[in-house]
Amino acid sequence: MAQLIPLSRLARLVGKPRSLLQRMAQSGELETFDGHVSLEEVLRHFPDVRLENDKELARVQEIMDKALTKQPSREELPTAAILNERLRALGRDFATAEGRLLHYERVHGWIADKLAAAVESGEATAQFAKQFSGWLRTELASPPAGLERWEDLVARERILRVMTATVTVVPKGQTFEVIGDETILEAGLRAGLPLPYGCSNGTCGDCKCRVVSGDVLKVRPHDHQLSNLEKSLGFTLACSYAAVGDVELEVPLGGVADIPQQTVNARVRQVEPLGGHRIALHLITPRTERFRYFAGQWLEITVAGQTRRVPAASCPCDERRIEVHVACDAAVAAAEGPFSALQSNAEVVVQGPFGEFVLNDESARPVLLIAEGPGFALIKSLLQHALSLERVPSITLLRKANTEGLYQENLLKSYANALDDFAYVPLGPDASEGASVFAALPGGRDSLPTHDVYAAGSADFIAALRAALFAAGLPEAQWRCEVVA
Repeated sequence: MAQLIPLSRLARLVGKPRSLLQRMAQSGELETFDGHVSLEEVLRHFPDVRLENDKELARVQEIMDKALTKQPSREELPTAAILNERLRALGRDFATAEGRLLHYERVHGWIADKLAAAVESGEATAQFAKQFSGWLRTELASPPAGLERWEDLVARERILRVMTATVTVVPKGQTFEVIGDETILEAGLRAGLPLPYGCSNGTCGDCKCRVVSGDVLKVRPHDHQLSNLEKSLGFTLACSYAAVGDVELEVPLGGVADIPQQTVNARVRQVEPLGGHRIALHLITPRTERFRYFAGQWLEITVAGQTRRVPAASCPCDERRIEVHVACDAAVAAAEGPFSALQSNAEVVVQGPFGEFVLNDESARPVLLIAEGPGFALIKSLLQHALSLERVPSITLLRKANTEGLYQENLLKSYANALDDFAYVPLGPDASEGASVFAALPGGRDSLPTHDVYAAGSADFIAALRAALFAAGLPEAQWRCEVVA
């Protein structure tokens, strides 16, 4: 039986982006079996990858983590209970391999007996039997080419299997990794998937899902009780259970209409001046509450009795952290008005979410993001979501400046430096909408119809851009836009 590795785990083993491996699989260059790749395929396509070079892979991962402004990684060691179960599973794998090896040795002896019987009965010549036995002994005694690399790859894959588990969501096939002491819900949300949940602490049961294959283990207490029928059908609570090994889950991934309206009290972690009258509010929700929204949606924030609808600039994968960009009534330096005068640890009421300008995460097409002025907030949110999903083949971001300038540009430059499949193109305020887009695409104007396009900015900008792109052949189904004043 061939040794199979999930694509997500393979990406970590060979130090390649998962999006690259997915493109290879979609083109037929890399043979896959239900999202898994055989060891033979790995060594055939990546013969020169230095699997033992952990230091270099760690350096690249560190650069990417800093570029994506993720929260500091949690302790990577699983809980004692999960680690025990994974080691037991690894022990069973080892026992199976030892059993097969003993069986193959027995088969080797049987072959010799069969050949002797065939010679005696006249079904085979003595010369054939001698030559075949000699060939078989030589092959079994001589390690095949690349055996050392094979053993190294298997050993590293086994370590990753102990430290992490891969979860596949059916029927759509999305995958994510459970790392350290994460629950299934925590890992799925970190990966950017819209898994259903309510309280996230084991009380409501909204995160209920069915285990199709694999094993899960309870790692958090919960008050919600599953019925005997639900247990017999394999249902579990994603917020309280972790994957012991690789798991398939049947999860009803929701859409915009499935997220309820919420009101959460958050606190200000940081007030970041952006330019002119605009600030970025970095908020954090209580540990027991997590605000549910999609990247690209709007939120309402209330400060000192004043409510304002603002674009989200963060990804829901950032857990309790929310970033919104706010236009203040006066220059930020003047600290006049309830928003520009905000200080760290101040309380803010967050309501929502609103809007349908969200990523089509089922599409396998390259993504083109276009932002003008304050439309950058929503585009930044979509960008971080696309990066967290690791499913998009490539992302190109065009950003047109307005009077406030290109704020947070260092962040985008760090993305471009760290990620092979992301390109950032800043544009001046006088840049032509259509011509700038065509010049930025690697394939030029002709490649535009192969992209999904998301644009946010002023009404005039969106209208002019839409006309230019549709005239160049962009299908309407691949265009999404949002007006941001």
